[in-house]
Parts: sequence; structure tokens; C-alpha cells
Amino acid sequence: MWSNTGAARVQREINTAMHMRSIGGETTERGFKLWLVDQSWSNLCVEIHGPPDSPYEGGVFVVKILVPDTYPVVPPQVEFRTRIWHPNISPESGAISLDILWKGWSPDMSIRTILMTVRNIIAIPDMGTPFDDDVARQYIHKHEMFVRTAKHWTNRYASGPNIIPEFDEKIQVLKDLGMYECLARSILSKKDWDVGKVSHNFLTIKSQHEN
Repeated sequence: MWSNTGAARVQREINTAMHMRSIGGETTERGFKLWLVDQSWSNLCVEIHGPPDSPYEGGVFVVKILVPDTYPVVPPQVEFRTRIWHPNISPESGAISLDILWKGWSPDMSIRTILMTVRNIIAIPDMGTPFDDDVARQYIHKHEMFVRTAKHWTNRYASGPNIIPEFDEKIQVLKDLGMYECLARSILSKKDWDVGKVSHNFLTIKSQHEN
């Protein structure tokens, strides 16, 4: 059961320790905008603006924070609700690999600590703790392609400014074959946008199912 003490601490962190100001029922700090879900201090959503000079610049990402009744002994659960192409974040579920949410957590830390760390890791991935092997491989071995892919995802899911027509055309090829757009984007991203190979594999599997 969510305690009044836990709620009071979260409220204090947001309104005092984070030095935020209230605007229209929402709470903002430079680079963040935070609001309660169902007026619950245990269920928070945060908007994080993509860091400048990164593939995510110009994008707006929503992060969900679930604060357990055992907080601050146990850290909050954090996941991206906006899809993002990033080595430390699952492109499918939005789960994030962040040490302070597991072994590195301390009750002395706060929600502000988490938000600052998340914003920092968006700009500078921690390649020591990648979440997705395909994204990490691309980041390390095909970095230019990673940057273009991250910009494409930011445009598609986070209203970023960078349109990559080549990628849109390849997605359309798979859509014309009967593949859903989101699935086409995910598979092509993981396969370094080799539309010929992905198309062949998809048609082979489709033919096997039809037979």
C-alpha cells in the first residue's frame, strides 16, 4: 500500500529538491516536464527533450516512472513510452538498462537523480551495459548508420526534425509485401536496412505459412 510518507517524499523531491515550478498542473525543469497519472504520486510521466548535438535533438520522449510503496529503499521502475533507437533502451518495450535502477541504487538518490542520469545516458550511451545487442553492434561497428537510424526513429516516434527518405522507401517495400510498418522499421533497423535480405526472408516465411 502506498504510504503517505512515500507520497510526501516524492512530492517534496519534485517540488523542492528538483527546484521545479508548476505550470498548468504540470511541473517543469530545464529539459523536463513532469505530470501525475491519475493524480497519483506513485505514477509519473516525464517529457525529456532530446539532448542537443545528438541524433535525438528536436525529439520529445515520454518516460514513465512507477514509484513502489517501498521507495526509497527500492528504486522506481522506469521505461520509455516513446520508442527510441538507443543501445541502453529496448526498441520494443522501452525498458532501460541503467545501473542506478538496480545494483547502483541508494536510498539517498532521488527521482531527480534518475531523470538527470536518463538524460545524460541519452546523450552518451553506456556501452558497458547495453540493453539491445543489435543496437549496440550497430553503434560500435556502423556508427554512421546508427546515427541515421536514431534520427529516423526520433522523427517517426518523437516528432524529430530529420526525415530519412531512403529509410521510408525501404519500409514501404516491406509494407507492400504485407508487413506492418512498425515491424518493418524494427527489422530493417536491426538488419542494417538491408531491404533485399529482409524481403527475401519475409517472403520465404510467408510462403511456408501459406503452404
